[in-house]
Amino acid sequence: MLSYDLAPPRRTLLPPGWFHDPAAHRAEDAALSTCLPWRFAGLAGDPDIAGDAAVTACGRFVFCRQTPDAPPLSDWLLPFAAQLERLSLVMDDSPVASDSLEFAANWKILAENTLDDFHGSTVHPQTIHPAVDADWRRHLETWRAGPHSRSSWKLSDSTAGWWDKLVARGRLRRFSDQNRYDHTFIFPDLYVSSFHGAMVIVHRIVPLSVGCSRLEWRIYLATDQPDDRRAGSFRRGLASMLSSSARQVIEEDRPLCEQVQQARGAATGPGMLGWREQRIGDFHAALAAILDPECVPA
Repeated sequence: MLSYDLAPPRRTLLPPGWFHDPAAHRAEDAALSTCLPWRFAGLAGDPDIAGDAAVTACGRFVFCRQTPDAPPLSDWLLPFAAQLERLSLVMDDSPVASDSLEFAANWKILAENTLDDFHGSTVHPQTIHPAVDADWRRHLETWRAGPHSRSSWKLSDSTAGWWDKLVARGRLRRFSDQNRYDHTFIFPDLYVSSFHGAMVIVHRIVPLSVGCSRLEWRIYLATDQPDDRRAGSFRRGLASMLSSSARQVIEEDRPLCEQVQQARGAATGPGMLGWREQRIGDFHAALAAILDPECVPA
């Protein structure tokens, strides 16, 4: 249990150069390719990873071994291997929707953004924020292990009731009987969100250059009765609506991330993280552990 009466631990964050210096970006890319034991490669069935002997699956999630001394994938994923297995239960061969969006921002800013549970009230006041219970002290839980983490927030009663109706009408299959919004982050660039145990969205952050990145996502809904025409028609309409909503949320994130990118170079010192921002601190610590500080000025 967190004690909000005490000051949170001080964390050392990466200096601004790692967000702006092209040489740092190249060094970072090399480090992530040679020092990181495992990295997300794609989903089972993706043609570009089929037949690759260096990959191992955890449910539908496929990871590439990058170092010869890498531990077993389940050991590297720690307790979140079980979560990826659960999420895979509603991930059929084809997503109901897929999309992507480019950001004029370093990829690490997108990671920081998704690890910040509290930006919903200011950035998504009409979309994500009303969907979760307002009492975050009681209903927001966080688990952290190594560089990976997971947060789980109870859905508001109205949102849970809405999802109950969708599950019944669309005859959706759920991986868990829970009225929650879950967010699982697998270092460094994979995060998976789920709603009500019925919808899974797989996100991947793709660095394009030091100041540009792309966010890719796929949406999954599964059913136990695929031959039901009425439910199938409803699911197609639901998938279209959920796809539009997902893009709206991500487009709300984009200007914030791009503003942070522009302002990062003017930072006069490291930022301070609150109790509920320690997932961001873990992300920076994991990167710092494999980066060469001599590659870029502070």
